[in-house]
Amino acid sequence: MPYCLNPSCQKPNNSPQNSDCSQAIKFCTNCGRPLQLRGLYESIALIGQGGMGRTFRGRDLGRLGQPCAIKQFLPLQIYNPDQMQKAIALFESEAAQLKKLGSHPQIPELIAYFAEDEYLYLVQELIEGENLSLELQNKGVFTEAQIYELLESLLPVLQFIHDRQVIHRDIKPENIIRRSINFDNQSFVLVDFGAAKIFDGNTGTLIGSAEYIAPEQSRGKALTQSDLYSLGVTCIYLLTGISPFDLYDDASDRWIWQKKAQVTISNHLATILNRLLEKAIAKRYASATQVLADLHSAPNLNIASAQQRTTRNKKIVPTATRTEQSLLLDLQEALNLGQWQEGDLLTNKILLELTQKRKVSELSAAAIKQIPCEICLAIDQAWLKSSNQRFGWSTQKQIWQALGGKLIYTEDDYWQFASTYEKFADRLKWRKSAWLPSGFDLPFFPKVWRKYENLTFAIAAPRGHLPSLLFWEGFNLVDPIFYRLEICE
Repeated sequence: MPYCLNPSCQKPNNSPQNSDCSQAIKFCTNCGRPLQLRGLYESIALIGQGGMGRTFRGRDLGRLGQPCAIKQFLPLQIYNPDQMQKAIALFESEAAQLKKLGSHPQIPELIAYFAEDEYLYLVQELIEGENLSLELQNKGVFTEAQIYELLESLLPVLQFIHDRQVIHRDIKPENIIRRSINFDNQSFVLVDFGAAKIFDGNTGTLIGSAEYIAPEQSRGKALTQSDLYSLGVTCIYLLTGISPFDLYDDASDRWIWQKKAQVTISNHLATILNRLLEKAIAKRYASATQVLADLHSAPNLNIASAQQRTTRNKKIVPTATRTEQSLLLDLQEALNLGQWQEGDLLTNKILLELTQKRKVSELSAAAIKQIPCEICLAIDQAWLKSSNQRFGWSTQKQIWQALGGKLIYTEDDYWQFASTYEKFADRLKWRKSAWLPSGFDLPFFPKVWRKYENLTFAIAAPRGHLPSLLFWEGFNLVDPIFYRLEICE
């Protein structure tokens, strides 16, 4: 339900219990303020706030309700001119940087920015996931392999922004989000470009988080290497769980993080991190690409094998496009909200988008083989997780094999396949007994296929009932889908 954006509103949640149906969509029932921004954007939940503003989960009504993030900055009526000027400058800076950099899949896409009702708003792509600070709190310190994963994913992003003469200036665990749906080498997203500036060599204002900023940045002289330093500090914090302030010994003027690491760290990774943490810019890495080159030269066999595994995955798993990522995130949100029919339609839409087909009946076994494993598994996991294993291709595969179904059929096996498929459809309740009212089903009665709209789009549906891709129009996809799932797993 809509969430009122007025900070003074005492009852911002416009739920059915405290709202009149005729006004709930457009006006807050408590304060009367409009609930839609420009008639296009609607907030539904507060997800964060700080001294400079608040962030909401929202819906982009101009994009069929697609999820978005709405950032609300401080009111323009603040009386401190310096504070107001700084806030507006940061707002405009973030908007400008996102507009310039948002084409990268690991940087939030800018949708819109504007002023309305004495507030500044920035609407951008919603990144579903947990920031690394929360992940550290919830799951404990990172392993060496996780740090390699983080560096390998984020360093190309830093090189991307640095090539465009932009310095982030506020890299820290809170500004790195791990997507809740995993994309090949794109799991981590860099957010909050409010502190970013164009690198022009001139001294700037002191911006950043004290624990993570490089020495030169603390003097207002941030460089691209300053971001590398902050990334290094982020890594040692994630490895130790200890404040970076307590990982530096002022008496000896050196980092002592290795003594406090809670996991085993190879000399190779320690050397890379220590070079990132060099106080002298000349001794630090010159570029993110240079760090990556050292990262990939790992002599450690365990690390090397992990990298080979990543490389092997890249050969068979193409990087998901922004459209595919967006559809997957839409799918996850719909299923998490129990919108089973919406999730079912999105599942089909994703596969049709990938295979460039217009309808399910046009899909073929050859097309299914081309579905990237990461997307196939992401769809399946979204269904399994949201339904507590009740729905999903894996669940359907278990039922199929329990009925004697195989993962590979030939033309010679057609009648065996057809017989098993009828049993499968009956078990999932895609067919019903002819001539009997809904809810009655006798095994000796002839069966007829239900219409799509008469499937049960609820958690109470029979086990394996959803998704309905393999429903009668896609019967020829049963073994290809299950075989593809087996290969990917």
